[in-house]
Amino acid sequence: MKNNKYIRTAVIVFIWLIIWQILALVINNSILLSGPVETFMALITLGSSPSFYISVGITILKILLGFLIGTLAGTAFSLLSYRFTVVKDFLSPFVSVIKSIPIVSFIIIALIWAGSSNVTIIVSSVISFPIFYKNVLEGLFVTDPKMLDLARVYQMKTSKKIRYIYLPSLSSHIKSAVSLAVGMAFRGGITAEVIGQPVRSIGNGLYRSKINLATSDMLAWTLTAVISAFLVERLISLAVKKVLK
Repeated sequence: MKNNKYIRTAVIVFIWLIIWQILALVINNSILLSGPVETFMALITLGSSPSFYISVGITILKILLGFLIGTLAGTAFSLLSYRFTVVKDFLSPFVSVIKSIPIVSFIIIALIWAGSSNVTIIVSSVISFPIFYKNVLEGLFVTDPKMLDLARVYQMKTSKKIRYIYLPSLSSHIKSAVSLAVGMAFRGGITAEVIGQPVRSIGNGLYRSKINLATSDMLAWTLTAVISAFLVERLISLAVKKVLK
């Protein structure tokens, strides 16, 4: 069954690559649109330079750090909001504002406060925070109250309540938060790099490709960002599944 799924996915990807190549041939202008062959050749050329891997590594590490900060902060404040209604009421407008403000505004503020070297971390953490806050808080509130009453009656230890009552209730919400937050953190973090221009970064590579009108390089950097986000999301999701088992 899994093999059929992989084959189907591979066929679909191959079809889209063909469509991409046909569009590139029809447009016949590599500045407007480079085909997949040119893009993969550009990726191979970029991959021959050690600075490429340094840039990708630094971007991933910064986004992961921001994701971790946002995750921990969002989870901690959701626990406080679940325990104390006054905290929930106090944070409600703040979280709503964070969700509503355009990412570009955060980037500009982060650049003013912390400079280009830290903008990726700040933006990734700000994006991840409300996602985890809302998802974890929702998971806590849908925990079966009857199970909690039984745990209270039988004086169940806190560690066992967390493992057997809260974690099963939170499981789907945490998985959803991880899937959404990682992708959003990568999009926001790399956008921040394009604007802030830290020297060693995926965003800087994208910007340099743009000003040089090197569309194939730009698409190669974009492909790198997409693959990085996908692999990181899969690894974190697998780790979360093992922890929540």
